[in-house]
Amino acid sequence: MKLQDLLLDEKASVKQAIEKLEKVRCKTVYVVKGRKLLASISDGDVRRFTLKSEDMNQGIACIANYTPHAFYESDKNGWKKIFQQSELYSVPLVNYNDEIVGVVFRNGTVIKEQEQMDIPVVMMAGGKGTRLHPYTKILPKALIPVGDIPISERIINRFCECGCRDFFILVNHKSAMIRSYFDNIEKNYRIQYMEEAEPLGTGGGLSLLKGFVKRDFVLTNCDILIDADYTAIYKIHLKKGNFITMVLSEYDSKIPYGVVEIDQENNYQKVTEKPTFQYLINTGVYIVNQRVIEEMPENTIMDFPDIIEKYKRQGERIGCYVIKESAYMDMGQFEELEKMKEKLNVQ
Repeated sequence: MKLQDLLLDEKASVKQAIEKLEKVRCKTVYVVKGRKLLASISDGDVRRFTLKSEDMNQGIACIANYTPHAFYESDKNGWKKIFQQSELYSVPLVNYNDEIVGVVFRNGTVIKEQEQMDIPVVMMAGGKGTRLHPYTKILPKALIPVGDIPISERIINRFCECGCRDFFILVNHKSAMIRSYFDNIEKNYRIQYMEEAEPLGTGGGLSLLKGFVKRDFVLTNCDILIDADYTAIYKIHLKKGNFITMVLSEYDSKIPYGVVEIDQENNYQKVTEKPTFQYLINTGVYIVNQRVIEEMPENTIMDFPDIIEKYKRQGERIGCYVIKESAYMDMGQFEELEKMKEKLNVQ
């Protein structure tokens, strides 16, 4: 059985839900939008519906449970405990973007499935990481450990799970240490290093990849993790014909004071206590057309946002894929590093 066999599109009918339950011979299937978990439907939900002699062509919203039990994959204690405290037949496992990544059954069987995309991944790892001093006075930022695994290796492992095998690391600061680490571990992927003689910003180093990367590729910083469906992002990139797809994260900023509005004559209008403002922030992960490499001038300092602006002015489609704030983990500062460890359940 595959994970897809247990998933039902949100627009399906009750009849289709019954057919799905019959086909998989499981007691529960899960309703999704794309891969985001929305609800569950059990055989009990179906029985109660059919006893009322209702129309089988109705949408599944009339029988679905939109508050299903779900657990993060790392929360093994959580999903083991729920089986002890309930009669649930199975529970879904989700990532921090609320996408279903697997299903675990009462007998301990786990079904996981990651759609594959085999495209090159380019990692920017030449920065000095000054915000993480004193760690980065000893180690390059790419080798700062998160638990017992360096952040850059964790990033690579995530991409390997969805089929990526070719990695290009742009290096400068403490580059020999990065090379030495990856050259001395067992791995089932290929790494090529591109050395910047001088720092070229977050985009200029792409010129070093001419002749090496000849198709769309992923560009990522070396200090962030995205707990989302990479393949889904790539599919949207292709479907919409994007030249560049930016991965954005929701971000809530709460003002810890009462915010006062006044008019042009400094007369009071109203006060809003501790308001929260919603923004979309750049995660530093992109899917990029190969032309960016081909057309990049050599030995030119350039940041990637400037590259985006350049191609936008030329009329190229710049798309965006938005993930939840909880799915974006940034190691750039000590406080965020500790949050990352907590989410990944490592010390």
